[in-house]
Amino acid sequence: MLDKERNNKIFGIFEINSKKNKEINEIVSFAANYWADLMSLEKDRQIGFEMGKGYIDLTAKELEKFKKSFINYVLKNFPANGSIMLWTSDGANFEDVGTDAYLPLIMKSCNLPLTCLPSDMCMWISENKIVVEDNFKQEVIYDTERKIKNGY
Repeated sequence: MLDKERNNKIFGIFEINSKKNKEINEIVSFAANYWADLMSLEKDRQIGFEMGKGYIDLTAKELEKFKKSFINYVLKNFPANGSIMLWTSDGANFEDVGTDAYLPLIMKSCNLPLTCLPSDMCMWISENKIVVEDNFKQEVIYDTERKIKNGY
């Protein structure tokens, strides 16, 4: 009987962790799609465009590489408790301020320039929600508890 109880407890732990990992994977995938959409659809918000260098037209293949790199990197560095924050400066201040420490590594792994990222972007990704800030206004774009998935 003791062996049976141990097996049930172990199975229960894996089941809980598996569900949590699935939710985090969904959240990070949603975040990757959000960034990719901004990069491809709102070209006038690209850092390079704001710097006067024109916009970078990304192919579907490049966007897929970005999303895969983004997802892999964020999942690998996702904190056990808390959130991960990604941000970019605007084009006018990019030379001095740049981006957070994660984005250069993500962009390097997918071989894309930082200047194709959306400017003045800030995103917090936690276990159950994604919050973005635009023009000093925060908006929840994904929330597992309230079943919000804005834009998709």
